[in-house]
Order: sequence, then structure tokens, then C-alpha cells
Amino acid sequence: MSKQIDLKSLLEAKMGNITPSVDAQKSIEQANLVVPKNLMFDAESTEFKPETKPVTASGARGLTVEEAKSFDDEMNRFIDTVLISGIDYGIIPHCNKPSLLKSGAEKILNYMGLIARTEIVNRVEDYNIGFFSYEAKVYLIDYNGVVKGEGVGITNTREGKYAKSNGYSVQNVVLKMAKKRALVDAVLNVGNLSARFTQDIEDMSIESDNTGGKNPDELKQKEKSKADRPASKKQLQYLEQLMQQHGNTAETMNKYVKQAYGVEDYTKISGVQASELIEKYKSLEQ
Repeated sequence: MSKQIDLKSLLEAKMGNITPSVDAQKSIEQANLVVPKNLMFDAESTEFKPETKPVTASGARGLTVEEAKSFDDEMNRFIDTVLISGIDYGIIPHCNKPSLLKSGAEKILNYMGLIARTEIVNRVEDYNIGFFSYEAKVYLIDYNGVVKGEGVGITNTREGKYAKSNGYSVQNVVLKMAKKRALVDAVLNVGNLSARFTQDIEDMSIESDNTGGKNPDELKQKEKSKADRPASKKQLQYLEQLMQQHGNTAETMNKYVKQAYGVEDYTKISGVQASELIEKYKSLEQ
């Protein structure tokens, strides 16, 4: 008859009498002082536990007019140079500002040198009726461990886009959406970007007759002209990168766009069509 051995208990018993050397203890204490605790996760719950750190007078001071203008100019230059329409931000009909997407928010975080930590602050999981709701909070932290910005996001399975789905099948999607909304909200706050971007559908008008006093035919013509704009160089480069990753040749793509859009050459598709193809590729990676 084999005897079962509790290796964990045995190891703990053997390690119990081992005391770190003085030098090792000093190194551990020094590391604890240097590593910000709010960049870590709670060992028991595995959830992020933000820690409020004292902010020095220099860190708390406001920006001068010149510094504020420089920050705004550099942020706009980054957005115009790096972010790609249809990938990092999207145009929403009847909304006067583009919507910042998750990939764009992540690029801005990287540019600002911030780390995102997410905490699920509230959750409802009713497995009897298949209802799920999540409230996420995102903290944006600099390399010193100071929280520079926060954002919140809530999603549930009774929202319009999920209401007709089986709640169990979209539970993970709803959770991810709450985290994504919180992230975008935090980035808009810390980057002072609310004047330039909106978020999801919260600011968009869903009324068909809400034209802001403009001629409906004029609005339709403008939307049509946007749809006819050719794909940008950045869009085509990103599309070709995805094609290569998935083993699709130019000939294969040409056959697809001819069937889907009536276009002979994929490099001649519109920006809207390029965005649709990119989203199709990205959905395969989820």
C-alpha cells in the first residue's frame, strides 16, 4: 500500500528553521521600499489593491500655460501620427467626435508611460436566469507607483447588443467590455482627450431625426462621401500585415473583395471596407 506524502507540509517543515542572512534580509527590505506596492496584486484575492501615496509639492503643482500647451500639442501630434482611423478610433454616425477604441487607448498609455491595473468593484452573476453585470475600475499608474488617473465602466447582459443573446454565452464578453470601457474612460481623463474623442455609444444620438438642424439629405451625402474615401496607407499596411499573419495572399484577398465589394484590387477598397476587413481578422484572434 503506497503512502501519500504532503510535499508542501514537508517543505514548510524543512524550511521553518532557515533564517535569511543579514545581507539577504537587507536586500529584501530594500526591494520592499523600492517596488511600489500598488503595482502588485493581493496574494490572496489576486485583485489589484490600489495604495494612496503621498504626492510632493512639485508633483501636485499645476502646469504653466506653456507646459499645458506643449502637452496638448504633443498629444495631438502623437494621435495624428500614430493612431489609425478604423483601428484605433472610429467614426460614429450622428456624432461630432470619433470614438476612441481599445487599441488606441493602449497606444496612448504606452506613449504616456503609464501602467493600467483593473479591479472588478462590483459583479452580479445570476446563473439561474443567466444575468451577468460587471463594474470595472481602472487605475493608471506611473513608474513611481503614483495613480495618475482612474476610469470606470459597467456592462450587463441586458444591454441592447447582448439582450437577444444567451447570457451564459456572452458572460466573458460582458466582463471584457466593462474592463475596456473603464480603460478608455481612464485614458480620456488622464490625457485630457474628451474634447477630441468620445467613448462607445454613450454620446451618440440614436434618434433618426436628430440632425442638429442640418438638412437630412446633406447629412446622408456627407456620410456617403466618407464611405467612398479610399483606404489610407496605414490601413492597407495593417491589413497586409494581418494577411501575412493568416497566410492570405494578395490573389486570395482580391478574390474576396471582388465577391464582397465588387472591387478588383484590394488596394483600391474604401476606408470603411478596409476597417471591416481588419475587424474580421481581429475577430479571428479573439
